[in-house]
Amino acid sequence: MCLALQQVSKSYWRGPHETTVLKDVSLSVYAGECVAVWGQRGSGKTTLLKVAAGLERPESGIVRFKEQDLGGMSRGALVRLLREEIGWARRTGPESDELEMLDYVALPLLKSQTLRRARRRSAAALARVGVAECSKGRWDDLTDGERTLVSIAHAMVRQPSLLVVDDPTANLDVLQREEVMGLLRSTAEQDWLGVLITVPDMPSMVHAHRIGSLSDGRLLVPTGASPERDNVVEFPGRGRAAPG
Repeated sequence: MCLALQQVSKSYWRGPHETTVLKDVSLSVYAGECVAVWGQRGSGKTTLLKVAAGLERPESGIVRFKEQDLGGMSRGALVRLLREEIGWARRTGPESDELEMLDYVALPLLKSQTLRRARRRSAAALARVGVAECSKGRWDDLTDGERTLVSIAHAMVRQPSLLVVDDPTANLDVLQREEVMGLLRSTAEQDWLGVLITVPDMPSMVHAHRIGSLSDGRLLVPTGASPERDNVVEFPGRGRAAPG
């Protein structure tokens, strides 16, 4: 198993009021599969992904990545894990408006590789997701679809074991959604990694191996869900890749 959340809860304070965003959420993601979680705006999807990726700690429950308890790790060990094993696809782009996409995608590699090698791998990552032509472009010049694919390349360039993507189909047309979701599914299968994504609407989920619905902080199980799949359900007509 690549990722497992067990009875995870998370709250935030907004002024004097405490708001519970996640309530006893359990979720598993296996290597070789793409899991999609659907929910309306404000349902807690982004918080779920941040907790799953180790970017935020839950108030209660356990988050395990490759059988390692993220809550029991030191800050330094957790940072190394996030840098080497978990790819987070950012939606905001680079901090500098002048940075070309080839160098933006290469950034995660610069602490461990030469600039030349990092750029070579960056070019390969951009080509892999189908936007090699964006290598010399800048973030503000890209379309929404190109930004999504560049963000995925940025997260994938380190060859992580888990890829986490927040609403990759938001603001995309139907054909772009098909392209992005097909890419995420094939990436999970071909690279044998776990992919966890959130989606803003039901049609975006058709390429996922498994799906779940987040509402009022709870990851819901429709009738007929397998008890072995925690709070995520099989999508009709889709098989799941064998767990690693």
